[in-house]
Amino acid sequence: MPAEWAVQSIFHFIVNASNFERSLEFYQALGFKLLRDNRDVVWPQMVAENFGMRRAQGRGALLALGEEAHHTRIDLIEWLEPVPAPPPADVPPDQRVPRVIALRTRNVRAAYRELSERGIQFIHPPRDRDPTLGLESVVCCRDPDGLIVELIEYMPGVLGSRIDHLERRSSS
Repeated sequence: MPAEWAVQSIFHFIVNASNFERSLEFYQALGFKLLRDNRDVVWPQMVAENFGMRRAQGRGALLALGEEAHHTRIDLIEWLEPVPAPPPADVPPDQRVPRVIALRTRNVRAAYRELSERGIQFIHPPRDRDPTLGLESVVCCRDPDGLIVELIEYMPGVLGSRIDHLERRSSS
């Protein structure tokens, strides 16, 4: 008997911003289009209740990549209530557990050149082609709040990384 319900896809995910305008500019430089500008919307109490919070207010926008009806979307939010705590200053970024968004990208090297010219700083230059993993190239930068944005390009016909040949940790 088929299930009465099923998760169909990701509708959007929230990307937190400490400065809405700065982050909006960054994501638009990556190619996200503004679908809905919500920076002046007063959120109903239901939003806080849905998230298990006392109060929830923010400035936001719904952004999208692609032209398809079910394109990739992010909800960019600068939280007004509650005010987010800053990351611990005594832990350098290279020792923190990263938060990452991976974006399938056409021509990573061209994206790297153009975005670098626009002032976006990258963690490392684009990686060389790796047929064993099925990667054409991959490169990472940080958004204005430290979220790592990974631009990844697979070789033609490859849908995801080929990791079957990599070493495995023992299960003990």
